[in-house]
Amino acid sequence: MLRLSSTQVQAAAVVLGTLLSGCGGDSGTPPSTIAIAKVVGDGQSGLVGQPLAEPLTVTVTDAGAASAGTTVTWATTSGGSLTPTSGPTDANGQASATWTLGTTSGSQTATASVSGANTPATFTATAEPDVAVALSAAGGDGQSGVINAALAQQVQAKVADQFGNGVPGVNVAWAATGATTSAPSVPTDDAGISAVTVTMGGAEGPVTVTATADGLDGSPLTFNETATLAPAIPTTANVTVGPGIVFTSNHNTTHNPAVDTVAVGGKVTWTWASGSIGHSVQSTGSPSFTSSATQASGSYQFTFNTAGTYTYDCVVHGPLMTGRIVVLTP
Repeated sequence: MLRLSSTQVQAAAVVLGTLLSGCGGDSGTPPSTIAIAKVVGDGQSGLVGQPLAEPLTVTVTDAGAASAGTTVTWATTSGGSLTPTSGPTDANGQASATWTLGTTSGSQTATASVSGANTPATFTATAEPDVAVALSAAGGDGQSGVINAALAQQVQAKVADQFGNGVPGVNVAWAATGATTSAPSVPTDDAGISAVTVTMGGAEGPVTVTATADGLDGSPLTFNETATLAPAIPTTANVTVGPGIVFTSNHNTTHNPAVDTVAVGGKVTWTWASGSIGHSVQSTGSPSFTSSATQASGSYQFTFNTAGTYTYDCVVHGPLMTGRIVVLTP
């Protein structure tokens, strides 16, 4: 009788296991052969809150053949609903559902899934806004602006459907009392917004801007603005020199550059801080003005009689120590 050593027995077991594995032995869970695919209904457009014209339809297959009686589950993450929410495939492996869009305009998504399939079938649709029903303020109300100048923000009105979605392409007429608008009428954009630039008239006081869209709730819509006088241009400015390597505006604390504004005929005074080292006020660029001497105390004044922007530095410290005077005509 042939006797095998323990080493030979172990080697034979390994070979036998390999043969069994190659001949249908247990090699883990086989991959799924179930798949789901779109047939029709993708890429549609329809009104918010309404069913799409064409049902969504999918085909389910198992190993490439139609799979009848397989449950398909329908869902949407965009509001709205699908009917039915689930149901079996027919003899051809197909299932369908009616998609009622959500009430928010824009892109919406629905899915169809089956147990065992790696990925669901995904459908997209575009929800269009419903008919325009309302006009409301969207921005620019309650502003104040200088006479004969445009307001900082455009005045905006929104045209919306019953769900608040902006409706494009609706004409909005604009008018103003005590001001002018950039256009007599402006159609709404993709977000349902109609906007105009408003320029104040020549008198201070209340200004009324009106937006009108015939037949809509909230029309005509009134915006209340205020025209104000331009702030007076200062006739004096004061700048501190030092004590370090710095010019500082006493009005707004800007420094290196110290920036000040005065009216034509305005006077600027530079005062050396206590403990300053030697500095000067040296005119640079064009137009120019008379420079000061180099000093460590005291003050220097200059009256600017011509409009322009005047720059200066310190003759000792150059670009490390700078300032600017803006002279305006009242």
